[in-house]
This record gives sequence, structure tokens and C-alpha cells, in this order.
Amino acid sequence: MNISRKAFLQGVIATGATAAFGGGDSAISLAGRCIMPPGRRLRIAHMSDPQFGFGQKYSTVEENYPVDMERFEKAIERVNCLAPDLALITGDMTHHMEDVVKDWPRLLKKFKVPVAVAPGNHDMGNHVTKENYKRHISVFGYDRKAFDLKDWRIIVGNTQFIFSTALKDEQAQYEAWLKEELESAKKYAGRVILAGHYPPFVNGWNEKDSYENFPRSLRADRMRKYRDAGANFFLAGHTHRLGVRGYKNLTILNAEVTCNSFDCRPYGFRMFEIGEDMNYSYNFIGV
Repeated sequence: MNISRKAFLQGVIATGATAAFGGGDSAISLAGRCIMPPGRRLRIAHMSDPQFGFGQKYSTVEENYPVDMERFEKAIERVNCLAPDLALITGDMTHHMEDVVKDWPRLLKKFKVPVAVAPGNHDMGNHVTKENYKRHISVFGYDRKAFDLKDWRIIVGNTQFIFSTALKDEQAQYEAWLKEELESAKKYAGRVILAGHYPPFVNGWNEKDSYENFPRSLRADRMRKYRDAGANFFLAGHTHRLGVRGYKNLTILNAEVTCNSFDCRPYGFRMFEIGEDMNYSYNFIGV
């Protein structure tokens, strides 16, 4: 299913189970064999919302938790087989945030590729609390991260700080960090990828506030800063469904859920790939 540039600008939500956008070959896995694309293509396994315990097989979080975790371990195996440059998990690591200490320290060690995690509302709360903030950092070591990868600048943020919180100092420190990183990103001449749990918007950049987007009170300013920084892509989670839309030169991509599904979406992740010609693909990898 191909999405046109016009559809990007109109803010289309795509609902297909598989999709490929742009040109070039993508990595695939067949019968346990992995086929890798040539050249300096940047490859990111975009995983999102494992949210252990939220699955629909059983009636309780406690019953669903091991089922979801087992499925995620299979996803890790697929990622290791395909050997991308990065595994990016855009939040909601467990349904009950206190459960994150149970298995995630072990699961992180199973990855054979670098991993970056953006916290979600099921990790720190809709309004970040000190307890949840400290717990997340105790497992993942950070709530934000910026680094270089194959001539691209990757900025992984904590979108929970777009909402009110009692942690005013931490929120101010985060905003100062983000401002500095976006300013620094300008030197990458349009090779910038942003990531976070919440997408800036779901259907259109000026849509009303909802559970799924940035508040309008800061959305326009934040989008301007992203544009000024030369950001090309924003990889997000939270919506539990595939989303492809854009605003000017920024393309926003949402992956499906990795493990759980409340609306019968497929289980898996997206392989996001960018070639030297700046064409990209966003292919579904099932588990």
C-alpha cells in the first residue's frame, strides 16, 4: 500500500496490516533466514507499546502478562535476526508501571543490537510522578537520549513532560535539554529523526486536544521547533495502530502494538529504513 505525498500532508491514518513507503528493498526474514539490504541504509526496528498485561487472551493483567512477554521475546528474536542499526521502543513497557522492574532488566540483555526507549504514560503516568520517574530510570538509565547513527541525528524524548507535573525542576531541565538538542540538530542538514511516545497529532496538525496527541497550547510551537531543527521523521507510539501523516517536511509514523491488541491489530513491529537517496520504507514484521 503506497501513500502519496498529498496523503501525507492531509494527515492520513493508514490502517493496513502491511505497508511499504518510498523506494528500495527492505530486510526480510523467511524460514529463519535473514536477508540484509546493501549499502549504508539506516535501519531501525520500531517497536511500540508492548504493555505487558494488556493483552486480550485472558481477563486479567496477571494472566495476560506472561503471554504478552512471550510474544515480545519472539519479537526480540526477529529483531536480532534482522540485525538493524537500532531497536527503538516508543513507550508503555508494561500495563502496570510498577511491573517494569520484573522482566525488563533481563529482556534488555537479550537484544543483540543497540536499544533506545522513550517512556510512555504507562511508564511514568499521564502526569509524571517522582516514584514513576525514578523507577523508569532505574531500569533504562535515562528518560531521554540523543546520538548519531549513520550520519543521522536521533533524538529520543520524554513526551510525558508535555503535560503538567509536580516535578517542575525535572520538567524544566528536560525542556532545556530538548531546546539545546534541537538547536544542535540544525547542523545535520535535514538528517534528523525524533522519537517519543505521544505523536504531535493523529489526523491533522490543528486537531482538538485528545488522549492521543500533544496539547494544542504547545503543539504549534513544538512543531515549529521541529521544523526549524530540520527534523525529517517523528517515530511515535501510543495509538496502537499504524499511522502515516505529515506536516510540511516532517513525516510522523506510528507503529502497531508489539504484543497486545484491543482492536485485533496484528502483532509485530515496523522496520523503518532510509536510503542514501532519502527514500524510506516502513514495513511490517509480524511475530
